[in-house]
Amino acid sequence: MAVQIPFDFLVTLLGEVPARAMIAEAGLPADGTPISHLDLWQLLGNNIERTGDERHELGPQAVPNGSFELLLAAMRLGYDLGDGLARLAAASRIVWPDMPLMVQRGHDLRLRVPGTSQVTAQRRLYIELVFLVLHTACCWMAGRKLEPLRLIAPLDDAPGNGAGFALLGCPVVRRGDDMELLYPAGVANLRIVADRFDLSPSLLFETFRQITAEPPARVSVAEQVLDLLWQAPLDQATLAAAMGVSVATLRRRLAEEGYSYRALLNHVRRRQALDALKTNVRLEDLAEVLGYSEARSLRRATRRWFGAPPSALRRPNNREFRDGNLLATETSAHREDCWREKDSKHQ
Repeated sequence: MAVQIPFDFLVTLLGEVPARAMIAEAGLPADGTPISHLDLWQLLGNNIERTGDERHELGPQAVPNGSFELLLAAMRLGYDLGDGLARLAAASRIVWPDMPLMVQRGHDLRLRVPGTSQVTAQRRLYIELVFLVLHTACCWMAGRKLEPLRLIAPLDDAPGNGAGFALLGCPVVRRGDDMELLYPAGVANLRIVADRFDLSPSLLFETFRQITAEPPARVSVAEQVLDLLWQAPLDQATLAAAMGVSVATLRRRLAEEGYSYRALLNHVRRRQALDALKTNVRLEDLAEVLGYSEARSLRRATRRWFGAPPSALRRPNNREFRDGNLLATETSAHREDCWREKDSKHQ
């Protein structure tokens, strides 16, 4: 079933009376039922035509219709997608002076609008739409569907919030004050293939239509948990809060997929420990990074995982551990506690 946008999204964005009038004018059911992403795009396009304002009369000053085409033109001049986005961000300071868009290249490609937790719910929904359109523009420029790593956004209980993010098909992490969309680092190096002389809004809509035609990839709860744990050794309560669920719900959903929080945490710790022990990092520092209270706890864990103390893994002439072959060094006791836990009820 296609992802739908709740009517509350439009109400929060534009107000109930304008939202109902807009839907009725388009001939859609005005009974509060959800609408498709394509219908949302067309409704908002109609509203831009009516108001002449690409910000739907939500900002301190109007953004004339056609301004985003100028941003696309700046993006198209980039020598690769990362450079194109940097050019778009620079041009956006003229179009959106009160909504700074930042682009960062490094171990990932990151789009960021800072301080989104400090603005109104209406404004946050508009920024959500901007990210969705920017993602569509990136797919268009690259000539392929892109898969973001994750989207980071502040906690938000406003009606309809986050409905547009489902189309991205990536984990949504609720934390901090900024809104960020992250792609793999290699996306920044993609060649821009969009026609330099044809930046018609209809082509951007066609790209959006193609994206919505494919069901968004379902990101499992376990994948979301692993993604967060690779960033920091979060305790279960903090992890659940970042995912916008209760601890009980997190446990239940992981169990439904055959996983547990502890098993996933141990999986990440094992991999990080094995990599770090190839370096000169102090054991006490590594224990702190992995979330252990003391180095002795890490030593016990290392013996349980690999059947040897950290000093053995650090010996340069120890062939058993030198190549980082995790599976070959796991003890039988650890294999019984493997990270992919099987649900005994289904055996």
